[in-house]
Amino acid sequence: MPSNEKSGFRPSLELSPWVWAVYFLLLWQILLRAQNPGLMSDDSGEMAAAAYNLGLAHPPGYPFFGLMGHLVVLIPVGTMAFRLNLFSAALTLFSLFLTLDAARNLDFSRRNPGRATADWAQEVLLAALGVVFISFRGVFAQSLTAKGCVYTLTLFWATAAVWLYVFQQRHPEDDRPWWAICLLWAVGLANHWQTMVLWVPFLTFWSLQRRQQRRGKKLLLGSTLVFIGISPYLYLPFRARLDCEPCWGYPINLPLFDWVVSRQLVAGVEHWIQTGAFYLESAKEIARAGFMDWLPGFMIVSLIGVVVLRKKDRSLVYGFLALFLPVLMGVFAVHEEYNTHLIPCYLVSLSGLAVLFGFVALRSLQTSLPHPQEAVILAGLLGLAAGVWLAHVFQAEDKSRYTLAEDFGTNVLMGLPRGAVLLADGDHYVMPIWYERYAQGKRPDVVFEPSVFLYHGWGWKQLIDQSADLKPVESSPLFQERLDALARVGPAHPLFYSLGREFLEPALEKMPGAWVPRGLVYAWELHRPFPLEVSRRVFQVLGKERLRGWEGFQMDLRRDLSTEQIYRYYAEQLSVLKQ
Repeated sequence: MPSNEKSGFRPSLELSPWVWAVYFLLLWQILLRAQNPGLMSDDSGEMAAAAYNLGLAHPPGYPFFGLMGHLVVLIPVGTMAFRLNLFSAALTLFSLFLTLDAARNLDFSRRNPGRATADWAQEVLLAALGVVFISFRGVFAQSLTAKGCVYTLTLFWATAAVWLYVFQQRHPEDDRPWWAICLLWAVGLANHWQTMVLWVPFLTFWSLQRRQQRRGKKLLLGSTLVFIGISPYLYLPFRARLDCEPCWGYPINLPLFDWVVSRQLVAGVEHWIQTGAFYLESAKEIARAGFMDWLPGFMIVSLIGVVVLRKKDRSLVYGFLALFLPVLMGVFAVHEEYNTHLIPCYLVSLSGLAVLFGFVALRSLQTSLPHPQEAVILAGLLGLAAGVWLAHVFQAEDKSRYTLAEDFGTNVLMGLPRGAVLLADGDHYVMPIWYERYAQGKRPDVVFEPSVFLYHGWGWKQLIDQSADLKPVESSPLFQERLDALARVGPAHPLFYSLGREFLEPALEKMPGAWVPRGLVYAWELHRPFPLEVSRRVFQVLGKERLRGWEGFQMDLRRDLSTEQIYRYYAEQLSVLKQ
């Protein structure tokens, strides 16, 4: 058996590379069969549009995703969104590879040959844990969606950090893992800094372990790598200057740059101190994700693995916990109150460590068994259980026939007259339309803007820049007066609003005239038409659409919240006919 204590800065699973290649291809096929062929009903529409059009997604802008995603969408396979969906799945498999190799390097039994089991018992255990990893619903679901790239990128960086840390512990004389983690962390900040900033305790702990090697020259090198890593943020002002679309915040100067990067959009929503009810809901969702979204019982195994690893190598387990616990506490304590359902997404970055802890517990059990055959049977039973659970997760998360979001975006644009000005309220409404306009190139004649943008000068500029006819329109900085100004433009640019109006209903009701249902939008008219005329218009639009929601809106817990919202939009078309 080759020794684990060898030089060289490279990962390798020691079973035949062909065996592992086939294994990963099988996992890829499973993800591919469940893969969404296009757009999901989350933020994927915005992320795909920003990647394809080199635009700026919602704060903090995700500059690294925008640049990397633009390269991915150049691959000539399927739709723009599908290419990013595949990228998310690929990141998941890369993360799994690093997790399994890190687990191999944690096999303490290999330094105690008298108690070691057969190598192939370990290989079966690693393969079984790979299935456990993929079958975590958070990981599986985010591997099927373009927005999931944000979470699978943080997963990839977390598993790479763990792999580098394990390598450094085995080869303390090698400085390359430390320089690699400095660069990796900084690049991660340019993607999703809210998660990466929680790595500071882990990096501090690692640095203290290396304190005898700290010198001014090396500190300068580390700082240089960090600055190089965060340099993608320069992309934000450069692209904003070119009036890219979509463009959140227009960060061409320091105040606007700070508004985007610091996420002032949600200022006052994510509090450092919350109520007891908030923490209780967070704890419930974390517990539910841990015990219901993973293979049943696996979280208990992972907790046992932490205890076992502490007995074998305290320094190593403290390093892992310095990464795991701050991220877990950040997910628990700091998020938008109404986004509790996103906690499983936020936990994706920790799934590699959970599998690693599980490996320590199960490998310790394997080495304690008197016969190697028993160790193989144990791993085989785990693999069988994980396979059954994966089949359950596949059935629940399968998006291979999901086309609702793209249908919705297309149908909204189909129902608008030439030159229409459409304001939209709510992510579920905005994201599919952004994708259809900026990634698919549909309806360039329509002026489209999220209504919240009109609170800002840069948002008003983006709207009027979409049509030469709108540039002479004068308006004060007040949101209400900007709405009134758009209503006065005239028949060349009729004003429409999305069905979702829950956030801005008071301002809309103050406008003169009336908002009249017209398919998947409300049309502003100076005088309300007769009910029969409204019904005739609705029927006219319905006859042109490929409809969803004819059965009426009914809550179905098997569907995600975004999908439920789109179903509600379709069902609302019929409500006017029942009055």
